[in-house]
Amino acid sequence: MLDFDTFENRWEITAKLTMVTPLRIGGGQNAGAYSMSQSPVLLSYDAQTQTAEPYIPGSSLKGVLRSTVERIVRTIDENESCIAVGKRDKVLCGDCVSCSIFGSQKKGASIRVQDAHLSTEIGSGGVLDERPHCATIYDKKGDEYVMRMRTQGRGGRSFEVPKTILRMEEVVAANTSFDLNINLDNADEHEVGLVLLALNEFNHKRSCLGGGTSRGNGFADMNHVRVTRKRVVPDEDRLFKVESEQMDPYMFCDSARDYLRDMDNGQDVTRRDFDVYYRAYSSERQEGHLVIQYEVETLNDFQMPGADGATVTNYGVPVIPGSTIKGFLRHSLIEAGREAKFIDEMFGSVNGQAQHRSRLLISDAFSDTGFSGHDMIPAGTILTMWAVFDNVDKDELGAINEILKKPSCRITGKKTANTDKRGQSSRNTVSFRAKDLSKFEVSKYLNDQI
Repeated sequence: MLDFDTFENRWEITAKLTMVTPLRIGGGQNAGAYSMSQSPVLLSYDAQTQTAEPYIPGSSLKGVLRSTVERIVRTIDENESCIAVGKRDKVLCGDCVSCSIFGSQKKGASIRVQDAHLSTEIGSGGVLDERPHCATIYDKKGDEYVMRMRTQGRGGRSFEVPKTILRMEEVVAANTSFDLNINLDNADEHEVGLVLLALNEFNHKRSCLGGGTSRGNGFADMNHVRVTRKRVVPDEDRLFKVESEQMDPYMFCDSARDYLRDMDNGQDVTRRDFDVYYRAYSSERQEGHLVIQYEVETLNDFQMPGADGATVTNYGVPVIPGSTIKGFLRHSLIEAGREAKFIDEMFGSVNGQAQHRSRLLISDAFSDTGFSGHDMIPAGTILTMWAVFDNVDKDELGAINEILKKPSCRITGKKTANTDKRGQSSRNTVSFRAKDLSKFEVSKYLNDQI
């Protein structure tokens, strides 16, 4: 990369990021003036239109892009990227390709990621939604988790029910689009290509954005990717003029893959930290980073209380929240007697003692066609869901698969599922069918097209 005291070139990347599931980037108290939610999202006030709209901070997107580039590079050769777990002495070395693109203490970044605002066709307002999040409380006793109970009275009788915590969170609704604009100054073609590969990881569902990703938020599609080269060319009448030229994004991706192939050491990473793709070289498809797309069929009507309506929706269209499905999986493993260490490994710890986040990310289950105006998901509806197994082993994947391959799964509590005395439910039972499985494999990745 050249120094920044001369202008050699500027690469401008534009794209449209469309949320497949809700987006949540918390705004904290700063958003309180623009939102009535108890847990608002980050908003930007437009003085011209006098409206406050959600946006994606450039810093948030830049952080995701950097961590993704580093994860790819470190998988190819663990010694070629500086920020790694257990190697704090090498943080921001200033000499690797990640530092060349994203900056370090030694040199500024060649990349500038602008804030991403709503696409023009969306207009102002109409994209915010309120989503309930209900968490069941578990206590660790020995090597097992036990559901915490509370006493509830009704009709002169008292009985025990699970203790839960309910909170409302504001989200940006799925199907909302944002316009991205990224500039790289004096960058090489392979550096532009690495940024494009990182953007494409959204399409593979290997990258998510914002908070609450393990329970369904932040899944997105990246479309309409364009690359424009701007450079100074001689001009007879003026001292200089800037020429713009549309470039083929595939060319940069090929250059990035050539760069990665040259550094490839052909060795599998043995650790399972989230800064690498574990088992990327192994031919074993049941370990590593896997993304499975499921068809979810409602065997009877699905309905569970939403923020204001009869059921949870994505801006009026009923969905099954990823948090509900993930909670069902966690509870099923606890009921099956799986040890607490296994539960923490897969889902993270409820008491903050886990050393890492959840290995399992579950998107909302949603209809591709939509059926707004309903207060439930009708029986026989086919929904789409993604399950991301981040650096798992055979046993972990197998335990989840054993649950999901059952012919019917009641994924909400007895009361919500309208369970009778015989334990039969009149709603909220579904079946899962794995439709497509993809794994991060080095041999495929280095030869694939964007």
